[in-house]
Amino acid sequence: MLSQRLQYVNESATVSASNYVEKLKKQGIKVYNFGIGEPDFTTPQHIIEYAFEMAKEGKTHYTPSNGIHELREKVSEKLKNRNNINASPDEVLITPTKFGINLAMMVILNPGDEVLIPEPYYVSYPDIVRLAGGKPVTVSTLEDYSLDFDLMRKYVTPKTKAIIFNNPTNPTGKVYDEKEIKSLVDFALEYGLYIVSDEIYEDLIYNGKLISPASYSEMWGKSITLNGFSKGYAMTGWRIGYMAAPREIVEAANVIQQQTITCVSSISQYAALRALDDTESPKKMKDEFKRRRDLILSILDSSDKLNVTEPDGAFYVFPEYNSDISSNKVSEDLLEKYQVVVTPGSAFGRQGEHHFRISFATSEDIIKEGAERIIKFFASV
Repeated sequence: MLSQRLQYVNESATVSASNYVEKLKKQGIKVYNFGIGEPDFTTPQHIIEYAFEMAKEGKTHYTPSNGIHELREKVSEKLKNRNNINASPDEVLITPTKFGINLAMMVILNPGDEVLIPEPYYVSYPDIVRLAGGKPVTVSTLEDYSLDFDLMRKYVTPKTKAIIFNNPTNPTGKVYDEKEIKSLVDFALEYGLYIVSDEIYEDLIYNGKLISPASYSEMWGKSITLNGFSKGYAMTGWRIGYMAAPREIVEAANVIQQQTITCVSSISQYAALRALDDTESPKKMKDEFKRRRDLILSILDSSDKLNVTEPDGAFYVFPEYNSDISSNKVSEDLLEKYQVVVTPGSAFGRQGEHHFRISFATSEDIIKEGAERIIKFFASV
């Protein structure tokens, strides 16, 4: 008999969709795939070459479980210079990107502890909280996806331990401004809550700038910052990221890492080390994604059946539609009738219903043809 914890955990909607797309491609079916949450670029060549050279030099063994010192030191410098986060190398843990969220939850949660999750949310957050024995408490945001602190207060209980959120946000592309982050910090301090800040889309901001909760000195003791190289450097397959938090949190997370994956791939760590010297590649990717964002918005805006908000960051748009059918049904029909893959909005929480997520991390041809097919679909509904 399987573990009881699996009763409360679902498959990732985005990963499942990607797996299904691969199956269709093998059958020779052309698919217009807006479901994938990763850059369609190859990792910059100089990063690949450096990692290859390190492998040839014999850097193919276990590393310290918390990551090679050179990388932790360079991440520490990056956090200070770019994010105004004063984390020493000993307050940095090198860990696979998404696994860092799991580590954060396993370290701070006791069974039954509650975690506030603003909607719409990254699909994996609630299930990661459940896997750690916690209870996800999802809270609606305002119409523009700003945090609704009055509503959040109603959900705080003696068991509330943390808030987890994504900035820039998947699926909406919202970037929280300085005023809103300060309000979040004040809210967390008022109730003694941790802020778990997932900043994986940091390099892909078109409007505004990233403000890290951990940059507020009074919040540092209750902050866990998560980031990585997947989105800004097109390094999803390298599975490399980092956690920055007070030493007690990092040391505890490192113990769990020792007893699970031991350490991150040595070659991935050297690739990340080289990536941190490269500020140009993320800028070039961001410029290309901005061009694609503007392209898909120009097409979707021609439909009177869709309400599309311009995303400030990441590489998603999250259209709302005015037809009375579920987002799951929309997703199914778009795939079956028009060979278009989107992610149903309901995967991102109740507030996501009557929306769907489009990833514009794909080619211009796919964007043009796929978006036109979406418009035709809604015209026929």
